[in-house]
Amino acid sequence: MTIAIANEDLFGPLLRNIDAACASRGIALRRCSLEECGELLLASMVDAALVSPLGYGSGVGRVDYRIVGGPCLALQDYTHVFGADFTPGAADLLTYQPESKAAGGQGSFMSTIMHMTLSEKFDVELRPAQAGETADCVFGAPPSSAMQSLDLGEEWFDLAEAPLPIAIWTIRVDSEIENFDALVADAADAALQQRPVSELVPVTSEHAPREGAILYRWSDSVEEGLVATLNALYFRQLLPEIPAVKLYGRD
Repeated sequence: MTIAIANEDLFGPLLRNIDAACASRGIALRRCSLEECGELLLASMVDAALVSPLGYGSGVGRVDYRIVGGPCLALQDYTHVFGADFTPGAADLLTYQPESKAAGGQGSFMSTIMHMTLSEKFDVELRPAQAGETADCVFGAPPSSAMQSLDLGEEWFDLAEAPLPIAIWTIRVDSEIENFDALVADAADAALQQRPVSELVPVTSEHAPREGAILYRWSDSVEEGLVATLNALYFRQLLPEIPAVKLYGRD
């Protein structure tokens, strides 16, 4: 039995004790990107994985999944996790530069949602900048002290009025892993339910700090956000149909 976990630092609170939790149960681990976790789960190469909503939705009509309604990661309003900056001198908003390939590149989930959200809010169809072309905006994780023009969590919350789930524990119904909900609960930092985030602004600024939170536990609002995300992915033709949200032990 094997599970796949995302190796990005962002998901650290969900994986604080993952090695011990899996070792005590005789379960092997595979570490890769969040996008690769979804691919491995779909290909039956692992029994369960930490995946994005796109990774979960990709199984619709092909394999039966269940989500653990416990530890997860979602962005609620401003979180300074991922965003977009306008290129100085850009006159239009027509092209974008995705984050580096090391961070997932054009196909990463956060880049995909950033693109969808800006296209919807500004009523434009952003396209990737071509080689040698200067993009109108650049996607990616912000430097720790920098203020980005557009924040993914904030822009999505303004559009959907719900948190944006980034990573959810998902298991195949034919998996032989028992009590998977207990495993992921043991793996997580139990003391951390959410982390409030407040924008750092100069004391002389007239701009009020943007605020939000990184959520680490499933809730009704996170489920609402997942439904909104799956609907958006379907309407952008990234999913063949809208998947039902099925929870481990409930559905």
